[in-house]
Amino acid sequence: MHRGGERADSGVACAGFPWWKREVKVKIMYVFNNMVGSTGTGYSLKGKRLEFGMGGKWYKADSLGYEGAVEYAVSKILKHSNIKDYVSYQLEIINYNGDTFNGCVSIDFLQLGQQLVTTENLYEMKYKKFVEERLEALPLQNRIEKFVDDVKSITRLNDFGKYLTFLLELNTYTLNVDRNFFDISLIRKEDECYLYCPIYNNETAYLSDTQNKYPLEKNINTLIAEVRETSRFQNLNIAVDCCQKLYGTQFKVGQYEMSEEILEIKELYGNKIYSRICEIDEHQKIMHPEFCWDDVRTECF
Repeated sequence: MHRGGERADSGVACAGFPWWKREVKVKIMYVFNNMVGSTGTGYSLKGKRLEFGMGGKWYKADSLGYEGAVEYAVSKILKHSNIKDYVSYQLEIINYNGDTFNGCVSIDFLQLGQQLVTTENLYEMKYKKFVEERLEALPLQNRIEKFVDDVKSITRLNDFGKYLTFLLELNTYTLNVDRNFFDISLIRKEDECYLYCPIYNNETAYLSDTQNKYPLEKNINTLIAEVRETSRFQNLNIAVDCCQKLYGTQFKVGQYEMSEEILEIKELYGNKIYSRICEIDEHQKIMHPEFCWDDVRTECF
């Protein structure tokens, strides 16, 4: 059986719960999984990560570092951006079968009858090919233009080029190098009409993978330099340049102070991770002034 949706303030701790987390002002999600499927629509993207939907919400536990903190931090940035439709994440402590994880929770944005479809899925259905197979012979700017035109013809989403540009610019600003820019998610309705997804799933930003890639003990300037030397990030920067030439600059963020926005991260994850995210954010503001504006107007695609 499971006790889905039963939540308690952090002051109500379960047996064996670490004393130093009991004062944190976040919720605890208690889950008991004594039968298959009791956590709802659960699946794992990386083989290890605990993710599940329950009660109209989506829960994700950290598996490689501080992914939940990053989702929370990026959603704080998006709150000050020019984009209205984004997923707001909150920090969450998840107690699963007696094991405790830091993580995050958000509202499940899919409504009844809606389905998440990637652009890779669209190509398989329409062309019986993967995106790369159909576009590999073209130079990058032509590939992007053809990719956007293909998706527009299938979905009738006429601003898809702007949407793609926003995602890539946000990836660049937050150092999110793991999103495949030819594998963007969209929403398909029962009537076969398509919608843009709200901006979500940014957990690999801000050097969050401390287990495999970006250990906490290393200097962030060294790590950022290593990120920028990877072929994937170099390709991302080139792709952003190409998109901006085709569709203009899309991502804009107004004035904000990350150190004030994410104080709950300091409480839950500690000062080292909190300071690291703040330091990276300040570095990126300096590196990308083109995205930073005194004032922005929210809009939708």
